[in-house]
Amino acid sequence: MNVDKERQQMLLSQIATCLQCNDCGAMCPFSVVTENDAYSPQNKILQLEPLMKGEVLSPEGYDAVYLCSRCGACNDACPAGIDIMAIIQCERGLLQEQEREPQKTTHISHNILTAYNPKGAPNDNRNDLWITEDMVLSPDSTVAYMAGCWIALKNVSIAHDTMKILNACGITPRAIEGERCCGLFLIDNGHLDDMRAYAKEYTEYLEAMGIKTIITSCPACYKVLGTEYEALFRKPAFEVKHVLQVYKELYDAGKLSFEPQSGTVALRDACPLKDLFDIPRELLAAAGYEVKEIKNEHVFCCGAPAGAKPNYPEISGAVGKVSLERSQGADTLATYCSFCKHHLDGIKESEGEEGIPVEDIASLLVKAMKR
Repeated sequence: MNVDKERQQMLLSQIATCLQCNDCGAMCPFSVVTENDAYSPQNKILQLEPLMKGEVLSPEGYDAVYLCSRCGACNDACPAGIDIMAIIQCERGLLQEQEREPQKTTHISHNILTAYNPKGAPNDNRNDLWITEDMVLSPDSTVAYMAGCWIALKNVSIAHDTMKILNACGITPRAIEGERCCGLFLIDNGHLDDMRAYAKEYTEYLEAMGIKTIITSCPACYKVLGTEYEALFRKPAFEVKHVLQVYKELYDAGKLSFEPQSGTVALRDACPLKDLFDIPRELLAAAGYEVKEIKNEHVFCCGAPAGAKPNYPEISGAVGKVSLERSQGADTLATYCSFCKHHLDGIKESEGEEGIPVEDIASLLVKAMKR
């Protein structure tokens, strides 16, 4: 069972403490852009009890469950401390068990479990997609670089720029032969039984390679391998670092320095990296860029993760447009999440507009890096 009865009851008791203040709705990007309180987290959590009883949700209640990227803004806003993210995950787990989840969610989950990436693309040549001859890699290093799905499949330039920085600063990682998706999509959609087995298999594979440290450019990989696998299986024998942490360590040690640049950079933060928000701002400022803040108390996420983009492309796109609109006046929109970049680039492409260039922070830092 993806959702045990005891956990269901515990979450149900949390819902009873809801103050109905709708502070969560003011933070939820989907509630804000649709101007529909039916999609607010306050209403999302009310779908748990009928699902526990096996009832069929109304179309609006069903959409409320899946119009969510599980960015965590609602949890942060809730004065009662309700774990809204866990409740939505539980609801999705119940719908999956009842064979009522969206077909696209089932399809993507199947791709991850069988092909080890969301697109279902061949995974055997994954590293060939981003590794270039000028990169210095070690076949037996205990430090590994994990590019992540949306870099290997869609944004290889992020890996190229990241490796330029790492190599220039004396870091020679190994590529992970047989790298696979971290599985966040499965976690977000309540496929916990599948993820327990998946986390065990991938953890043991990475440990068998002798890897002690994994550096990743993907916030999802950082979060999932670094914290979620411990809850699903056990604490891995390796440490997980996001590249931002590595850049900061290199900068503090004097190994990474910059030639001052100019220009204004609008910063699109990554939801899973709330504990690292100060680092990109410090690094961009050190490189001479002026940082323009685009987040406020209302919209946080780009609107794409956890199935929102494939299942509700128009609403997901409307959330993403907020970041693009708030970036007006800047020279570049920078992100340190490959999925944010993939989503925002897709919005621009679909509308046939060039708009503001969307760059990963690695590309801005490598331009400024002293050789």
